[in-house]
Amino acid sequence: MDLATIGGLLFAIIAIAVGAYLEHVTLDSLLGISAFLIVVGGSIGATIVSSAVEDLKQVPRVLKMAFSPPKRDYQGMIDLLVGLAEKARRNGLLSLQEDAEHAENPVVQRGLTMAVDGADPEQVVAVMRAMSEQQADEIIRGAAVFDTAGGYAPTLGIMGTVMGLITIMGRLSEPDTLGPAIAVAFLATLYGLGSANLFFLPMGYKIKAIAKQLTHFNEMIIVGIEGIQAGENPRNLREKLSIYLPSTGGRRAAVTEGAPVREGA
Repeated sequence: MDLATIGGLLFAIIAIAVGAYLEHVTLDSLLGISAFLIVVGGSIGATIVSSAVEDLKQVPRVLKMAFSPPKRDYQGMIDLLVGLAEKARRNGLLSLQEDAEHAENPVVQRGLTMAVDGADPEQVVAVMRAMSEQQADEIIRGAAVFDTAGGYAPTLGIMGTVMGLITIMGRLSEPDTLGPAIAVAFLATLYGLGSANLFFLPMGYKIKAIAKQLTHFNEMIIVGIEGIQAGENPRNLREKLSIYLPSTGGRRAAVTEGAPVREGA
């Protein structure tokens, strides 16, 4: 579980709940099924209409990523690439055939296979970069669905409020009911703004950040495979790849997502 995602959502909800309590707002006054259906149902429907089916298919996957990101072991990948570089310098690129076949990371597998087959270095880099862009694009397309929903939700909230006010205008002869009815009408605006700014848009930003991390990780792999194919000194290659290590408090550390299994050199 990603503590930032869970913690951020809980903190926002608690802060709003405490603020409502201090203003003597009761929980019952913030609940409205009709307003919820108009905003959430309308936003989801509008998002489905405006999104491609392939983008919608990414939603469960990217939502899971937001709450439970996979693990990316930067240091482990560097050790793997440097080990492969040492093996290639010692026994030649053809000795990496078995490593390429058993590589679990698809970018590593494709790059190593092409390098072993004697493909042009520029072509190898181009293919790996295209794979990286495709992987990131799938995640970004899922994030775009949340961004779209975040754009529709406030508008649907206003629509729900207008619908409520129209109903109220027909009951002006009942002044005692106007106050509560107006409060219920504005619930739709609250739901629209709340769902957009507390869920849809933050999720979109979070998922795009995960895509950016994936691109960064894959770029490190591309540099590593390029160095292996060029016969680069393993020590120099390690220094070059270490630039990609994330830093935490001045120390290099591993971050989340897709840890590759180390393969023997």
